[in-house]
Amino acid sequence: MKKLIDHYLNTSDASNGSRLNEQKMKIVQAISQRREPLTIPELSSELKITAPTCIKLVNQLVEAGIINEVGKKETRAGRKPILYALDGSSFRVIGVEILMKRVSFSLMDNHLNPIFVKHHREFALDNTLESLQGVVKFIKDCMIEANVSSCEIIGMGVGITGRVKKSDGESLTFFNFMGKPLAGYFSEIFDMPVFINNDTRCFGMAEKIIGKAKSASNAIIINLSRGLGTSLIINNVVVEGGAGFAGEFGHMQWGLNDKVCICGKKGCLGNEVGGFTLEEQFKERITQGEKSLVTEKVSLNEIRYDDILDAAILGDALSIDMVQQMALRLGKALGNIVNLLNPELIIIGGKFAKARDILIDPVKTGMASSALVSPLKYCEIDFSEMGDFAGMKGAGALVLEHFEFIK
Repeated sequence: MKKLIDHYLNTSDASNGSRLNEQKMKIVQAISQRREPLTIPELSSELKITAPTCIKLVNQLVEAGIINEVGKKETRAGRKPILYALDGSSFRVIGVEILMKRVSFSLMDNHLNPIFVKHHREFALDNTLESLQGVVKFIKDCMIEANVSSCEIIGMGVGITGRVKKSDGESLTFFNFMGKPLAGYFSEIFDMPVFINNDTRCFGMAEKIIGKAKSASNAIIINLSRGLGTSLIINNVVVEGGAGFAGEFGHMQWGLNDKVCICGKKGCLGNEVGGFTLEEQFKERITQGEKSLVTEKVSLNEIRYDDILDAAILGDALSIDMVQQMALRLGKALGNIVNLLNPELIIIGGKFAKARDILIDPVKTGMASSALVSPLKYCEIDFSEMGDFAGMKGAGALVLEHFEFIK
């Protein structure tokens, strides 16, 4: 597999051997993109390769352990053709997610199934060399612990919070002090191709490829955790925007308070919807004399929004009220987006997704107050079931996307 990848990255060679490698790569890509076993006649027809050549190339891929025979295709009459699928162990991808309070690592197979996963929850993201070195050490330690050979890894995908230029792998918000794009720096450090995108865009890719949005042509993916992020899928494409910054839903000025956002402006929706805001508002109401089960288990200064969400799920009145008020504001904002884009599906993911039974009704009420009746009627609301794996799987998908193993 490594030879095929090397050829893909260096396509200037026009020799016959190079042409055959190119055709073998196309066979691997076709099987991977379809995500199902294919027969030699199907591959020959799709790739415009003669049957004898296709048989020869497929046999070589089988011998190399890149694809396997997995059975025979049922037909009404005649000889049943052999089905071929990718060998799940023939190559691996790494997905890394770098968030404000956590960095996560996942080694995955070519179907983005996790093989090894580890989280560093005592992490604090800062735009400093020390923080960057902490990320590098964590990834190196994970690779050692996973006991995987570098020749099995075709690349690493990284999802990081903040603004990212996917086209050149440059992180503009964090680790922007090296004089080179972060993707290039990581590629040198880990000696493999590295691809970078915003963490929420990775989340959206995961939902589109293997999640609930895979059959939706137009969808909005909400990443509601400590902050508020959005991925837009329009006409089956995850929208990047002109420079890769599309989807900054949390910085649309639909907020009602005058608090200055981290972006330096006032009125941002993210100042009223998100985990950080939930923590602040909860502490204010406790200070004003209201009661909650949360404070019986956690000291006020140590309360995290996860604690408030968990308490809401267990029936804590204050927590339920605050989460539902936040959901109502989110719904009102989403109603305006429904008017603008007419999506068929909205998926709410991130840490807040676990409180779906508490969120769903106020979100719908908020949307009904701002959305037009017709587009709202044809818009379904659902919740992600990918949990903490979404960002890492989406990051791994950056690698598969680059090598055209998905489309």
